[in-house]
Amino acid sequence: MKKKFHDGLEVYRGDNFDELPVQDTFEYPFQGELLALLKKENPLKQEYFYIKKGTSYAFFVLYYNRMNLFTFGKATLFYPVKVVGFPCSFSSSGYVTNDEAFLMEYLNTIKGAKLVLNAEKKAVHPKWITGETLPACILELQDGKHAGFENMERYINLLRSPYRRRIRKAIKACGDIKVVSNGKDSRVYDLYLNTYEKSDYKLERLEAGFFETFQGENIIFYRGEKPVGFVLLKDVGKRLDFLFCGMDYKEKTADLYFYMLYHIVKLGIERGYESIDLGQTSELTKMKFGAVPRKKYFYASHSNAMMRLVLKMGKGLLEYHYSFPEFRVFKEETE
Repeated sequence: MKKKFHDGLEVYRGDNFDELPVQDTFEYPFQGELLALLKKENPLKQEYFYIKKGTSYAFFVLYYNRMNLFTFGKATLFYPVKVVGFPCSFSSSGYVTNDEAFLMEYLNTIKGAKLVLNAEKKAVHPKWITGETLPACILELQDGKHAGFENMERYINLLRSPYRRRIRKAIKACGDIKVVSNGKDSRVYDLYLNTYEKSDYKLERLEAGFFETFQGENIIFYRGEKPVGFVLLKDVGKRLDFLFCGMDYKEKTADLYFYMLYHIVKLGIERGYESIDLGQTSELTKMKFGAVPRKKYFYASHSNAMMRLVLKMGKGLLEYHYSFPEFRVFKEETE
C-alpha cells in the first residue's frame, strides 16, 4: 500500500482491496471477498483508493481498460481509459463518498482519460461532462402500492392479463427444463461467453474462475443433461441483485429468458427481499415484469484540455439514448 499525506489530504492506494485501512464509518459496496475475486479473475489492472481530508472521504475502485469511448452510442473509438467502477458489469457505482465534489477534485489529479460509471446523479463540475448511461431496472417488491407481494401467487394475480399470459407461455415452453439452485457446472462459463459476445455493450470479460468461486446464488437451467441457461444472483441486504446470465442461443431464447427472469422474481418474493435490481440491458423485457428503469449517469474527463473539449463536443455520441413506452403491468386496486 502506498500512502501520501499533503495539505491535510490522506491518500491510501493499494493493488489489493485488503491493503486499504479498514473503515467502519461507511459500508463498502458488496464485500471485500468479491473485490478480491474480481482482482483475481479480471485480467484488467485494478487499484483501490481510500482518500480523506477533514470530514470528507471517498473509496473507489479504479481499473484500466482500452475501451470503445462510444460504447453506448453509435460510433467506435478505442482509447485507454481509467474507469472508476466495478471491474465487472454491475449496475452499482464503484465508489462511496460523503462529498462528491471532493472525490471529483481528486480524480482530476489522475492523468489521462477518466470515466466514472453508474453514478446516481449528474456531476456538477467544470472539468467533467455528464451523460446518461444504461438505466438499472428495479423491481420493488414491498412498495406499499400493493402491500407487498406475500407470495408468487399474489404477484401473478396482480399482473394484467397480457403480462400474465406471457409468463405462463414461457413456463409452458420451458416445462421440460430442470431448475437447479446453487448448482456447479463448468459449462456455465460457455453460456456466459455466448451472452457476452452477443452484447452490444462490452466493457470487460471475466475469467472462468469467477463463476467457479463466486459466493452467491447460481441457478442453472437444464434441458436434459445440458445446461441451456444460468443466472448469478447476489444478496445485498434487503435487495437481491441480478449480476450475470448466460444462454444457449440454439434454444428459443425469448421464452427461456422470460423463464429465467420469472425464477429470479420468484426467489426474491419467496425470500422476502424488498427489491430486486434486475441490472442493465434488456429493459423492455424486465419492465414487463414490473421493473422500473432508474437513471444512471457517467462522468467523463481528460487531463488534457483539448481532449476535454473533444469529449464535450462528442457528448451525444457517448450517451445511451433511450425512450421506453409506459407499461401498466399491475392492476389497480379498484380492478
